Amino acid sequence: MTNPLQKFFRQPKLYLSLPSKGLFYEPGSLIGDYNSVPIFAMSGIDEIIYKTPDALFTGEATARVIESCCPNIKNARTMPSIDIEAVMISIRIATFGETLNINHTCKNCQTENEYDIKLNNLLEYFSGLKFDNTIRVDDIVIKIRPLQYEEMSYISMENFKLQKTLYQTEDLDQKEKQERIDQIYQSLSELQLQLFLTAIEQIQTPDVVVTQKPFIEEYLRNTERATYNIIKQKLEENKEAWNIPKQDVVCANCKTQDQIQIILDQSNFFV
Repeated sequence: MTNPLQKFFRQPKLYLSLPSKGLFYEPGSLIGDYNSVPIFAMSGIDEIIYKTPDALFTGEATARVIESCCPNIKNARTMPSIDIEAVMISIRIATFGETLNINHTCKNCQTENEYDIKLNNLLEYFSGLKFDNTIRVDDIVIKIRPLQYEEMSYISMENFKLQKTLYQTEDLDQKEKQERIDQIYQSLSELQLQLFLTAIEQIQTPDVVVTQKPFIEEYLRNTERATYNIIKQKLEENKEAWNIPKQDVVCANCKTQDQIQIILDQSNFFV
């Protein structure tokens, strides 16, 4: 029997063209046309999920809300991270409208200002981006991919834990403190290596294409510092490009110019 209330269910409020162009999705995790993904407003249950600290910390809340509001995305945990911001902006528009109201305290005169950010302008920014998946180092070409959302969440969460542990060393005696700091920095180094390994799909040499992760890991552990930094810089550039750009604002009182960062993925407040 068809539910007689079905005609009162949520309906799509807008349709999004995914910045990834449908690339980097695992089979079955995205259905339909990537150029026209229906976006629904958040439900009451979605808002409750967003108030669950544990789900926010792990990124689970964001994944479940995306799957609720974007039914064409069947597994948000494995979706490419380059689509996250555009999807979250679209869900925000569908739920609350095209304008985001933000309060910001002027760094010069401490005046509390209120700004209206046009979210459609942010969607236009992401529509013009293209993921740069190539790193050239001397005679080799390194092919990378965007992290999946769950991979990005894991790396961010582990980094957050290590940074928090670093702050807690202040209460230790000098010898124990230094030993603990050395351990933490070693763990941070290994976490960065894990990030590189996750992002790198293959390395092309003049003679062969290497896709085996153990070989790539051995290369990363034995490459020169300059090469390691080139890879790090490219990954950081991509990450910065695919974040919501900072918004230019002017204080209404003293006319001081400033920039504010917009965060729509609630999990980012924790990691």
